[in-house]
Amino acid sequence: MTYINPPSWHSLRLRLPLVISVFIAAVLTTFLWVAFRQVESALLQAGSARAQGAADQLATLLTQSTQQRLADIERAARSSAVLTYFQHPSDTTLADARQRLTSLTTPGQPAVELWDANRQRVLAVTGPPVPGRAAPARLPVADPPSRPGLTAFQVSNDVVFWDALAEVNDQPAAEQKSAPSTGRLGYVFSRRLLSSASASDVIGRLVGSGAVVEIGNQTGDVWTDLSKLVPAPPVDIKRNGVAEYRATDGQRRLGASALIRGTPWAVWVEFPRSVVVAPARIFLTRMLIFGLVFVAAAAVLAWTISARITTPLHDLTHAAEAIAAGNALERVEMKRRDEIGRLGAAFNTMADQVHGVQRELEARVQQRIAELSETRQELDGFFALSLDMLCIAGTDGYFKRLNPAWSETLGWTDSELRSKPFLDLVHPDDREATIAAASQLADGKTVVQFENRYACRDGSYRWLQWKSVPVLDRDFIYAAARDISEHKAADSRIRTLNDQLEQRVSELNALTQELEAFSYSVSHDLRAPLRHVTGFAAMLDKSAGPALDDQGRRYLSTISDAATRMGRLIDDLLVFSRMGRTEMMLGRVDLAALVDDVRREVVSHLNGRVVSWNIHPLPVVRADGSTLRLVLTNLMSNAVKYSGTRPTAEIEIGSNGTPTETVVFVRDNGVGFDMQYAHKLFGVFQRLHSTDDFEGTGIGLANVRRIVHRHGGRVWAEGAVDGGATFFFSLPKTGDATRDR
Repeated sequence: MTYINPPSWHSLRLRLPLVISVFIAAVLTTFLWVAFRQVESALLQAGSARAQGAADQLATLLTQSTQQRLADIERAARSSAVLTYFQHPSDTTLADARQRLTSLTTPGQPAVELWDANRQRVLAVTGPPVPGRAAPARLPVADPPSRPGLTAFQVSNDVVFWDALAEVNDQPAAEQKSAPSTGRLGYVFSRRLLSSASASDVIGRLVGSGAVVEIGNQTGDVWTDLSKLVPAPPVDIKRNGVAEYRATDGQRRLGASALIRGTPWAVWVEFPRSVVVAPARIFLTRMLIFGLVFVAAAAVLAWTISARITTPLHDLTHAAEAIAAGNALERVEMKRRDEIGRLGAAFNTMADQVHGVQRELEARVQQRIAELSETRQELDGFFALSLDMLCIAGTDGYFKRLNPAWSETLGWTDSELRSKPFLDLVHPDDREATIAAASQLADGKTVVQFENRYACRDGSYRWLQWKSVPVLDRDFIYAAARDISEHKAADSRIRTLNDQLEQRVSELNALTQELEAFSYSVSHDLRAPLRHVTGFAAMLDKSAGPALDDQGRRYLSTISDAATRMGRLIDDLLVFSRMGRTEMMLGRVDLAALVDDVRREVVSHLNGRVVSWNIHPLPVVRADGSTLRLVLTNLMSNAVKYSGTRPTAEIEIGSNGTPTETVVFVRDNGVGFDMQYAHKLFGVFQRLHSTDDFEGTGIGLANVRRIVHRHGGRVWAEGAVDGGATFFFSLPKTGDATRDR
C-alpha cells in the first residue's frame, strides 16, 4: 500500500495557529468596527445637539436684538418731539425731532427717516461715520413698508438689509391707551445692514471652529453667512430641527435650524461631518495599531500553544501512515502524561494488536486461498462434467470460457469457438433477436431467456435455449445453453398433428352438417308416404271395416299404430336435427321457476297417477331458456314414465356442484337400468327397454346431450335394475356457450 503525503498547507500544524489567528483578528476587527460605529454615532448625536444649541442661542440673541430695535423705533414714534414736529412743523420742532432720532442712529448704518402720512420723506438723520471705514453702501430709495414691524431680508448690490417701521399717531403715548387714535401723522423708518465679515468671524468663533452660520428668510430667497450671499440650505428651514445633507463639493454636512421669533427669518448652523466624526477616526486608527500588535502577539502565542498539540499529532499521523504503508512495527514515543500522551500509548497498544491481527489474518487468508483453490477445482470439475453448455462471454462479443459440452454438441474446438465473435455462429435469421437480448443484458436486466440456432461444424444448426445473467462491473455474462433441437422437432411434429386434427375436425363438422341436412330431408320425404299410409288405412277402416274379420281389423290397427309411431319418430328426428342449428340466446334462467313450470305441464298428463315430488332449492344459471326447458321436460317426463310401475312415483330434483360448474340431477324410483349399458342412453334411437313396456322413440336423451354440450356442460346417468335411476347434467358457472361437439 502506498501513501501519498498531502501538501504542507493541509497540515494541522500550519492551519491550526493560522485559523486561531484569523479568528482572533476577525473578532478584534468586528469589535473595533462596532466600537467605531458607536463612537461615531455618539459624536454625531453630540454634534447635532451642539448645532441645535448654537442655532437656538443665535436665534434667541437675534430675537432680543431685533425686538429691542423695534421697541426703540416705536418709542421714538410715540415721543412728544416727533409728534409735535408733525403737528406743528418749525425749525425748533425739527431740531427736537432730529435730536430724538439721533439716538436711534448707529455708526456705519443707513439714516433713520421720518415720513409723513402721504409717504413723503420729511427728515433723515445719519449716524456719525466710523473712523477708518468707508461710508455705508447706498441703498435704493424705496417706499417704506405698508405695515409696521420688521420686513424680510432684502438684497441690493450684494448687500443684505432689513427694514423696521413704526407709525406716528396723532395722540401722545400716554393718551393712546385711553382714547383711540384719530389719524396717522407719519412713520419712523429705519433700514439696517446685515452683512458684516467681522460679525461672521465673531459668531463663528463663538459657535466653534469649523462651524458655518447662515441667516436668511424662511422663504429661502435671501441667505447670507454675514459676509456674503449664500444659497439657502437644502433642508426644511421652516421648522426647528437637525438635518444632514451632501454639499455640491461632495462633503456631507450636519446642521440645525432655528426660527427667529417675531421675524420672518431663520438661522442655520452647520458643521462638516468629517470634523464631527474626526475623533472617531482617530480612535479607530489608534485601536487598529493596538489590534495589529495584539493579533501578532496572539498569533505567536497560538503558534506556540498549538505546536505542543500538533507536533505529537504529527508523530501519530506519521506512524499511522507508516503502518498503513505496510510497516506494522512503527511506533511513537510519548513521554507526556496528558491526554495526548495517553493517546500515544493507546496507539502503540492498538498497533501491537493490529500487528497480531494482521498475522492472524494472513494465516486465515492463506487457508482461505487454499480452500478457494480446492473449491475452484471442484467447480471446474462440475463445469466440465455438466451436460448443459456453460460459458462465460465478454461484452466485446467473444467467448471467454467454455465447457466441453460445447465441443461435444457443435463439433467446434474450444479455441475455434473463442477465436471468433459468437454472433458469427448464430443463424442469420436469429441474429437480430440475439442482439436484442444482448442489449437487455447491457442495460442491466438480471436474467434474460431466449432461443436461437447455432451453427455446427458439419454445417447444420442446433436449437439452443439460453439463460443469461450479466456481471456489469466485470463486463462479463454468465450463460447456460441447452440443446433443444429434439424438443423443437417434437414441437414441429405436434403442430403437424394439430393441423391434421383441425382438418379432421373441419371434415367431421362438414359431415355432421351433411348428416343433419340428410336426416332433415329424409324426415320430410318420409312424411308424404306416411300420410298416404295413414290416410288409406283410415279410408279402408271406414269403407271395409264392418266387412273385415277380427284378424283383418287387427292388421289394420297395427298399420295405423305403426304409422302413428313412425310420425312421432319423424317429428323427434326433425327436432333433433334442428337442435344443432338453433341459435342460443343466453341469459339469466331461474331453475326453480322453470322446474315448477315443467312440473305443472307434466302433471297435467298424469291421468290420476300418484306422484311425490321432492324439489330442492335451485340456483339461477346462465343458459338458453327454451332449450333448457326441453332438457328438463325430457328428464322429468322420463322419470314419470319409467316409474309408472310403482304405486307411488317418487321424483327428486336438486343441484350441487363445484366452483366452476352447477350440477342438476333428476332422480326417480322407477325400473332403472343396467350400468353396463349406460353408454347407450344418450345415443340416437338407443333404447334399453322395449316399446311394449315403455313407449318412446329414443331421441329425447340424445337431444338432452346435444343441448347440454352446446352450453359447455356434460351429461351422465347412474342407476340399477329395478332400483331407480338418476340423470345428471352440468352447466358452467361462467355461462360461456361452446359450439356443438
